[in-house]
Amino acid sequence: MKIAAPRLRAQLESTVPDEIEDEERLLDLELDDVDLSDLEAEHVEIGGCRLTRSKLAGSDLEKLILVDTELTQCDLANSRWADAALTRVTIAGSRMIGFAGPGAVLQHVTIRDTVLDFASFRFAKLAKVELSDCRLQNADFVSADLTGAVFRRCDLSGVEFSQVKAAKAVFVDCSWDGAKGLASLTGATVAASSPIDTLAFTSAVTVATGITLAHPDDLE
Repeated sequence: MKIAAPRLRAQLESTVPDEIEDEERLLDLELDDVDLSDLEAEHVEIGGCRLTRSKLAGSDLEKLILVDTELTQCDLANSRWADAALTRVTIAGSRMIGFAGPGAVLQHVTIRDTVLDFASFRFAKLAKVELSDCRLQNADFVSADLTGAVFRRCDLSGVEFSQVKAAKAVFVDCSWDGAKGLASLTGATVAASSPIDTLAFTSAVTVATGITLAHPDDLE
């Protein structure tokens, strides 16, 4: 699966509006160490931008359009981006604890080395999305469409997968301790180089499907 990278101009501006309101457009900007924490607005468009060490923690950006944008070492903790549309976006080395993207649509998105504990992607659609080396402990994917999503070396401990669509989704060398709803991963491919990880996943699936594993001696 080939994921398209963000398309940014060689020269970016560094001017940020004093106040960001509904339907604001932030285009072709270099935002370094900018604090937009707790920002509340609807229908904002961020395009062709590079955000580095910037803060969007606690932001509430309903129907955000984020396109051709890179976010590096940013703080998006406890943000709520309901019904957002992310296209050709890269997120790296960032903090997304408690992030909520209900109903969001992610296309050609790469997320790596990022902490997403307790993040929620309920009813979200992940198309051509790759998460690598991320921690997603207790994240929530209930009713999400993971068709075509790839998870590499991710910590999926306690993740909720109930009612997901997972055809053609791929999970490589992930950890599954306490993951729930695994019976919904029909059509997905799970690969693990470690026999321990394979056994952990198999055990989690048997629990999810109500199957009890036992030794023959216990049944005599």
